[in-house]
Amino acid sequence: MLDKGQNHLIYEARTNFTYELFAEFLKSGVSGMCITTTLPRKLFKEYGLKNAEIILITDMEGVENALDPKELNTQIWSRVKQFTEKNKECVILIDDLGYLILENSYKEVETFLANLNKLSNKANCTLMVPINPDSITAEISSALTKKFDQVKDVRNYILTGNKVECPECGAMWHTNVDTCDICGYQFSSEIHKPALTTEERLIPQREAKVSGKLRVKRNEAEEPPKPPEPEPKPEPVAYNYEIRPSDDSWFNRGVALEKMGKSEQAIECFDKALEQNPNDSWAWFNKGVSLHRLGLLGEALYCYDKALTYNPNDPDLLSNKGIALRTLGRADEAMQCYKKALSINPGDSGIWSNMGVTYRVMGMNDAALDAYDKALKIDPYDVGVWLNKAAALQSQGKFDDAILCYEQVLRINPYHPVALRNKEFAMSRTLRS
Repeated sequence: MLDKGQNHLIYEARTNFTYELFAEFLKSGVSGMCITTTLPRKLFKEYGLKNAEIILITDMEGVENALDPKELNTQIWSRVKQFTEKNKECVILIDDLGYLILENSYKEVETFLANLNKLSNKANCTLMVPINPDSITAEISSALTKKFDQVKDVRNYILTGNKVECPECGAMWHTNVDTCDICGYQFSSEIHKPALTTEERLIPQREAKVSGKLRVKRNEAEEPPKPPEPEPKPEPVAYNYEIRPSDDSWFNRGVALEKMGKSEQAIECFDKALEQNPNDSWAWFNKGVSLHRLGLLGEALYCYDKALTYNPNDPDLLSNKGIALRTLGRADEAMQCYKKALSINPGDSGIWSNMGVTYRVMGMNDAALDAYDKALKIDPYDVGVWLNKAAALQSQGKFDDAILCYEQVLRINPYHPVALRNKEFAMSRTLRS
């Protein structure tokens, strides 16, 4: 439990841990307010926050009981001030701080936090602000740490208690949840026990970048070009990312939201970007990633195929399509995607790893181990591949060899929770035999 009456900045890739702490405050009788882009009904289902006052923020029109994020220091501040004045003791959770910075500016957010800090000093108010430090610049991250009493990094924490770990992607959920919202895994009554492995690499994500290339005019002294000869209708051409327009805000906003784990909102932004540029293969790619994370695999496949229309030889696209096909049980088709991707980029350890996972699904364990070894030859520091190899060895009963893999992970990250837990399990099996 966090110290009451203080301001806490919490480093977290996704906000599960912070919401659990927030729920604990509510259970102890403390009044709570949550500022978020997540729909209230989803928070009610996952964390039981029915007693909290929730401020839903969105820039989409027509959303009932929602506030515009650009009203941060007006309407939103007014609601927060009323809440603290009404309650002698309270806790406030500000989710999606990165989104507020994106919609306003860091200076506006800094003003909001400064005013809230003054207010919380007068009242017995506990402030919780989770953020993924990878979603903001190093300068903003450094400046934020100076605004809080405590900074806590919980990115390697594992939630326990009435939680169950998804064996497909490692996400933690309450035991009354039937489906993993991250990867779509269907839970069964047998899954209410620790999973041995988390077997899948993160889906690769492309981010916005600025090119140094310039467009140049044709030299006027040059001979005018000859009229082109009639040609058949050309194939669709990929949108040229190197010369993206300066106003590419919908695409960039979608990338930022996906970094914060807000896939639904990210999809809306990528749709806006595609309205402006329907042949933007990277917007199709990122929309597919967001749909994939939500478990909407059929729609994700459609997006990957649209992107492949413009970039048929993109290894990342082919790899993602392979992951989706494998999850849908279409392992043979997935394998074709991986083989084509590796023919283009044989030095991608992630594709070799995903091929290994697919071989395991097909019951070809030796081929899977060979694929993992090729991945590790390329990148011996890839923790995900070491874990996948360990899982394959454990399935063959080779626990001593699996332990060696876990030890390799722990050399890279001495506190890796999956490696620590699975090494202990493997050691217990070797002692029994």
